[in-house]
Amino acid sequence: MDTTVFNVPSLSCSICSNKIQEGLKSMNGVQDVSVDMKSQTVTIGYDASNIQPADIRKTISSMGYEVIQ
Repeated sequence: MDTTVFNVPSLSCSICSNKIQEGLKSMNGVQDVSVDMKSQTVTIGYDASNIQPADIRKTISSMGYEVIQ
């Protein structure tokens, strides 16, 4: 399992956290999602043979959140 961390500066509430977690966990290849609202980061464990960080970033962005890596 590979891991990547994204900074999501607009992450500010539990609703945002849940939306991101649920959206990412439904993606093929995403194995683990951890959201830290205090540091405004999302840590994703993924299978690189199924998905790449760019795909994950696009998904978070499509949910309406700014993503910085």
